[in-house]
Amino acid sequence: MSKGKIIRNLIFVFAILLLVILMVISLGDIKKIFNVLSNAKISFIFLAILFVLLYAITYQASLMLLTKYRYKDIKFIDLYAISGTEFFFNAITPFSSGGQPFQAYALKRKNMKLSDSTSALLINFIAYQMCLNLIGVVFIILYYNRVYEQINGFIAFLIVGFSINMIIMIGLILIGTVKPIGKLFIFLYDKLCKIKFLNKLSNKRENFINYIDNMQNAFKEIIKSFKLWIFILLTKILSFAFYYSIPFIALYAIGVEIKMADLPYTMALTSFVLTISIWVPTPGASGGVEYAFKELYSPFIEGYGYTENDALQMSLAVMMIWRMLTYYFLILYGFILYLIFEKTDRRNNISLVQPKENSDIMVTDKINEE
Repeated sequence: MSKGKIIRNLIFVFAILLLVILMVISLGDIKKIFNVLSNAKISFIFLAILFVLLYAITYQASLMLLTKYRYKDIKFIDLYAISGTEFFFNAITPFSSGGQPFQAYALKRKNMKLSDSTSALLINFIAYQMCLNLIGVVFIILYYNRVYEQINGFIAFLIVGFSINMIIMIGLILIGTVKPIGKLFIFLYDKLCKIKFLNKLSNKRENFINYIDNMQNAFKEIIKSFKLWIFILLTKILSFAFYYSIPFIALYAIGVEIKMADLPYTMALTSFVLTISIWVPTPGASGGVEYAFKELYSPFIEGYGYTENDALQMSLAVMMIWRMLTYYFLILYGFILYLIFEKTDRRNNISLVQPKENSDIMVTDKINEE
């Protein structure tokens, strides 16, 4: 991604931020929201920041381990920076599509074979999808009835989002483990290329075939390094635990005396927020995430004895804390790591401007977040 495109995407992201703020103003009473925020307990805000950082570190750990396993010569500072740039590039691109292509390019600049970096990135993505769906299944089984009672009008969106995640995961597993399925996808791709308005896809055919091959090689690596794979899954589950816990801390910060017994349920609600908004095509699913958060958390807060209006203002306040930390703070975090990597790379007189011939690296990235 060129520096000009990065700047344009950043401008777009902050334009969306302005629209989100306007949406919050239209949905609630901005004076009451800021009154709630101004009285927030600083100690809990710092605790929420700590959880965001713990989320980032544990999230990065899986890719760092996978990369170090294949390429032991890479420096820790480079590995840490490259793994963290995903927060920046995913956040500024629709459907979180920018992180892995940049990481593949950056690892190549560190003399790692493209096939090895692609394999590591795909295994990391598979682990992400499996943990996302595993946690989602557990939460849906545990809390479907409770959520249905509170937001029955949103259940359809939850089912659609969850179905998309499951289809992606099942598709990845089938492509990676059943060779005829991979050939079937190539056959279907060729058929799509023959459709008049899709014939430009033929230019990407080689990339698509390489992607199928890389996916199958990734699953071979998983079987070969099964113990490492289990450890990768555990780091992903831990990262989700930190991420999903942040709204619980934010509720305490604004003065809601929430019961510890409701921690798993708030984690489930946060999981459902991301699942519901997965189809939103804006960077970071902005707009959809904020609206879904309000719809899920407002009835929950109301259940603690607050009026409907007060619960609405408080849910919007919690949403702003959560979103600022898990999206905009992580954009800054990822951007700083991008600058660190660029600076260390320049010491070796290597430019980080991605050449055109590498811009079509086909590496699939994670779809809900935050």
